[in-house]
Amino acid sequence: MADFALTPVTKETAEERLKAETLEARAKAAATGSALYLYHLYLYHHLYIMERTESGMESDTVESIADKVMRTVWVPWQRERRLVREHERIQATRRSACLDAGYYHAVVMRCDGGVACWGSNDDGQAPPDGVDGDFMAIAAGHRHALALRRSGNVACWGSNDFDQAPPEGVDGDFVAIAAGGLHSLALRRSGNVACWGWNDIDQAPPDGLEGDFVAIAAGGAHSLALRRNGNVACWGSNDDGQAPPDGVEGDFVAIAACGDHSLALRRNGNVACWGLNDDGEAPPDGVEGDFVAIGAGMWFSVALRRDGSVACWGRNDDGEAPPDGVEGDFVAIGAGMWFSVALRRDGSVACWGYNDFGQAPPAGLDGPFKTPEV
Repeated sequence: MADFALTPVTKETAEERLKAETLEARAKAAATGSALYLYHLYLYHHLYIMERTESGMESDTVESIADKVMRTVWVPWQRERRLVREHERIQATRRSACLDAGYYHAVVMRCDGGVACWGSNDDGQAPPDGVDGDFMAIAAGHRHALALRRSGNVACWGSNDFDQAPPEGVDGDFVAIAAGGLHSLALRRSGNVACWGWNDIDQAPPDGLEGDFVAIAAGGAHSLALRRNGNVACWGSNDDGQAPPDGVEGDFVAIAACGDHSLALRRNGNVACWGLNDDGEAPPDGVEGDFVAIGAGMWFSVALRRDGSVACWGRNDDGEAPPDGVEGDFVAIGAGMWFSVALRRDGSVACWGYNDFGQAPPAGLDGPFKTPEV
């Protein structure tokens, strides 16, 4: 906290000091959050000086001074905090839109707007020639895949046993997509969520969900949606605590789900985890770090650090989550059944883990593929 002297000042001088230090306080409070109370006190004293020390000035009540603090610090700080969270969320969304991993296949955005696919293609979920189109986001599920067209409609391919990937696609004004075990989600421009596919545990209610949502994620048989205020809504299977009906409160900017666990990226770069943790994939205390993106695999998790390296935790039977992580200049990540993928800044893809279906070739893929604008 800066020093200040409780000495008489003119009204003009006090106002200038207050203006300058309010801006500084707002910037520091927005950046740290924890400094908010100290700066409230700090500005309170300056307001007290301005109101009390100049001879002849009419003094205000404590309530009016507190009101000024609210107007000059609290409201702007809340606004700036929301802007920071929104910026981090947009960055995380851009990263997740370019690359994704299903159970035994993976997809990545091509530079021409199409989708490249590799891995298991038993149900047409990963055609070797890819899928042509003018897409802006992709998602991979158990044995199906989705791609969001610039028009807002969704293209689907792969297994459709439970109507999770209708060949004719799904029309709408969608802005984001997510593919789960046997169900699919799409976020409408209005903030509501559309669902289709398997719904035996209410993971994909046909009427969807209304809300002010800004991001979505789909697990094995549960679903998540990130609210604009940073909290997470959950629905579907909750056998292992992966989808608590009351949701999860926090200052989150991104979410991920797979199998029976869930992840959420905090604004400060740490990761919150809940759900099944038999293999350490979702430690209740979370994982600390300077992360900018997250990915949930079947029994493991990955997170992209700000420096471009990848942290991994959980099961590592096939090398899908090496405890020491993976070094690189990565900008996006994905996690599947027993394998991981990561998109480098140069547009190439690195893969590690189980590769029996060609989903994680050790040499990776050259590309170049589309990279997010981050």
